[in-house]
Parts: sequence; C-alpha cells; structure tokens
Amino acid sequence: MIHCAPGALMARTRVVIGLPIPDRMAAAYAYFAAASALGFDRDEGLAFDFIYPDEPGATARALAAGRCQFAPLNTTVGLLAREEGLPLRAVYSMSRRTHRWFAVVPDSPITSLATLRGKSIACDFPHLQPLAESALAEEGIARGEYTWVPWRGTGMEAGKMIAPLRSGEVDAVFLIDWNEGDFTFEGLSLRRLPSLALDRIRMSSCLWLASPEVERDAALVVGVARAMAKVTVFGLENPGAVIELMWERCPDVRPPATARARELRRGEEIVRARLDTLRLDASTGPRWGAMSAEEMVAWQNFLLASGAIRQRLDPAIYFNASFVDRINEFDAGEVRARARAFRPG
Repeated sequence: MIHCAPGALMARTRVVIGLPIPDRMAAAYAYFAAASALGFDRDEGLAFDFIYPDEPGATARALAAGRCQFAPLNTTVGLLAREEGLPLRAVYSMSRRTHRWFAVVPDSPITSLATLRGKSIACDFPHLQPLAESALAEEGIARGEYTWVPWRGTGMEAGKMIAPLRSGEVDAVFLIDWNEGDFTFEGLSLRRLPSLALDRIRMSSCLWLASPEVERDAALVVGVARAMAKVTVFGLENPGAVIELMWERCPDVRPPATARARELRRGEEIVRARLDTLRLDASTGPRWGAMSAEEMVAWQNFLLASGAIRQRLDPAIYFNASFVDRINEFDAGEVRARARAFRPG
C-alpha cells in the first residue's frame, strides 16, 4: 500500500522510495518527506512517493521485486541481499560514519564487546543482527555465547526499552543512530561500547536501486540523490524544521495539538541524531554520496570473515560511483540560508 502520496504530479516523474520501516512515515526518515515538502524533488522534475515495506530485509526484497525504485539501506543489508541473489546496487552513500553500535546504561559493568559474553542483547530490527554478530565475532565472541532478546515495542521507538535496560533484564542494545536520539529524549543517555569493526568501517548506509533501467536513467538517479543531499544540508542546519515539514507533507502522522510540543522535541532529537551520521567533515571528504572501492572492500572483508557472506565480488558491483560529481552540483550555502530562514506555515 502506498502512503504519504504527493498531490498533483503535473509533468513530474513519479519516484517510489521504499523506507525500511513499518506502516507510515516516522521521524527517523522525516528528511525524505522534508525533501518533497521543500520542493527538492520538484526541482529535479520528480515527485517523491513513499511505501513502507517494514524491516530492512523486507524492503530489500520489495526493491528487487520492483515495488519501489530506490531504498535507503544499511550497507550490510545490500551485501546480504546480493548474497541472496537480489540485484541491489548502491548509487549514493548516505551515512558517512558508523550509524549502528552497541550501548549499555551508564552504570553498567559492561565496558567492552568482550564482556558481552553470556549477556542478553536486543536489536531494533532482527535483520541487522548479522552485522552485530560479525562485530562480536571479530572480538572473539561466537554465536551462542550471548542471547538475542526481543526489542520491547516497535523498533521505531525506544520508550518501552527504558525499564528493561535499567532493571538489567536486557544487558545491552544494538541500536541505530535514531534510537540514541529517542533514548536521549526519554531521559536515558546510553554509553557506547567501542568496537574494532564498527569503529573502523565508517560508511554504513547507502541509497540502493535494483533495476538496470532505473540505473541507466542518470537524470533520475542524480535527481533523487541530489534532493537527498540538499535536504541533509537543510536538516543539519535546522532539524526541528524537518519534523514540521514531515507533518506538512504527511498529515496522517501529524500529532494532535495537545501532543505537538512533545512530539516536536522528540522528533528533533531523533532527526539530530540521524543526520549527525550523514554530515561531512575532514574525515569523510567534501563530496556528498561518495564511497571509495576500498571502503566497500572493507565491508566485504568484514562480512566474509564472520561468514555472513561467502562470495567476494568486484566492489563496483555493489556501488556505482559515476553519479557523485553531478549529485554535488548545488549551492549548499543557499540551502543552509533557507534552513535558517524557515518558519512553520
């Protein structure tokens, strides 16, 4: 089912983006809705539409089946999909640093991945457990030496995980950046555990496609990715505006007036945490969407070592870097100025 569809498409090309979340738009992906509300899709002659296939594995299968043309997915998910025979290929690197990690409550005696042996761990989406298992394996912790326990509530919310973590019922979480923002909003600032693997391999999510026909349409690929680069610049400057724009674009997720202030604060924390992993700095290089062949090889080596994947492929099969220069043809300063000037409608 298609949700959050645009209004009149006029002469624009409809683009369906699959978001790896259940049911409907959410704060973690609000910047996709904001890109459309700001007209960044319209600037490219496009009209974004969104579907919600559920967890990342289901979204990868929906992309391969042609239900959507693009999907933002963890790099691990893309490589695992290739292992399953799904023809996914990335065209834009999104998260420029690790956006998943292990965390514990501040006073936990657990100080390293090695001390997770014999402990219980919760993961927001089970399809990402192979990534966690690979990181644990690199530090000598084999499958079976820890226990996966269910995430309490939906993986899109942290509220029901507070009590189990504080009571010790759950020892640690393997979370994504937006979870950290949600935990912070709920009053629990978790302590991140160092990881040899996750701290070494930085580029951790991409925009993927599966159709050769879509990939051959350079204007389409560049247009979608450039709209996302622009909204990332906008959101880093004004994360609260991203939530306001999501509500404008997707009124079905707009909270009642009595909850608006609370949900705006929560959403702003989530967006800030989410977009922080997308920002550029001296360590990432100056270009939005770039990923080197060496970085993709590092991901392959990581997953091959743990047995999560078994075949080594040319890194160019996983990532098409030919669009990056054109994606970066926009005025980031102008976008930042627009973010600073934004006022809710």
